[in-house]
Amino acid sequence: MSLKCAVQLGIPDIINNHGQPITLSELISALDIHPTKAGFIHRLRRLLVHNDFFVSTTVRQNQEEQEQEEEYDLTPSSRLFLKDKIPSLSPFLVSMLDPALVTPFHSLGNWFRGEEEITPFESAHGMSFWA
Repeated sequence: MSLKCAVQLGIPDIINNHGQPITLSELISALDIHPTKAGFIHRLRRLLVHNDFFVSTTVRQNQEEQEQEEEYDLTPSSRLFLKDKIPSLSPFLVSMLDPALVTPFHSLGNWFRGEEEITPFESAHGMSFWA
């Protein structure tokens, strides 16, 4: 879901269009999000770096004050989600994580224990996938 969120926010495209690694503050400035939620972007970023979706490097911003800041860049995996590149997996990711498709899996354990002979999708939505 964090990957879907990053794609929906356009983070891979923002980094790509920046033309070089981007700092968290530059990324937040480029995002179209409510200012009260800007502080949470670092959590999303940490998860995506941890899962090798982005790569981070520490750079010295100010030689005199020894300030350091991380910059983020794309990995080969994240480049697959650039919206203007072919192939782009963005549409596939967004459609595969649609709530209609994900919801049945939240009760998959109950489905296995139950005696119903309908699919998890039918159980969750009251109709077949193709209907």
